[in-house]
Amino acid sequence: MTEQGRPEYTDDQYKAWLEDMAPFLKIGNTLYYAIEKAMLTQHKTVIYEKYRLKDWFSEKIDAYSRYPGEIINSIFVRLVLSVDERLKQGLPLADEEWRNLRFFAEKHRSCQPFFVSRQEVAQVEPDKISLILDNLEKEVIKSSYGDISEQAKIELERK
Repeated sequence: MTEQGRPEYTDDQYKAWLEDMAPFLKIGNTLYYAIEKAMLTQHKTVIYEKYRLKDWFSEKIDAYSRYPGEIINSIFVRLVLSVDERLKQGLPLADEEWRNLRFFAEKHRSCQPFFVSRQEVAQVEPDKISLILDNLEKEVIKSSYGDISEQAKIELERK
C-alpha cells in the first residue's frame, strides 16, 4: 500500500528547524522573520501548520519568543530587590530608583492588583466632539446653558 504525497516530517526534523530558528526567536523576532533568516522559507507552510497544532513545537517557539521579556523581568526584579534591601538598611533612594519602582508598579502584572485602578475611561474622538459642539452652538440661541449641558451629556453618552 503506497501513500501519495510527501511523507510527514519527523519530530527530529522539526527540532532541527527549531534549532535553526532559535537565535532569531530569542532576540524577539517574529516567526516569519526567523523562518526567513534561518533560510527555511521553502518549509514555511509546514512550519506554520505545525505551529498551529499548539503542541511542543509551538510551545517552544512561544518560549523562545518570550525570552527577551523574561530577561527584562529578571533584571527589574533584581532592581526592586536591591531597592528593598537599601530601604531595609535605611539608606536614601535616588530619583532613578524611585522612577524604576514606579514603572515596575505600573507595568508589572504582579503589581496590578495593588496599584492599578480598574476604572476605564471612554475615549471620544475629536471629530465627534467638534460635531457635538457645533450642533450645540447652533442651539445656544434657542436654549439656556443648562439645557446645552444636558444635551452634551446625552450626546456624549450616545457616542
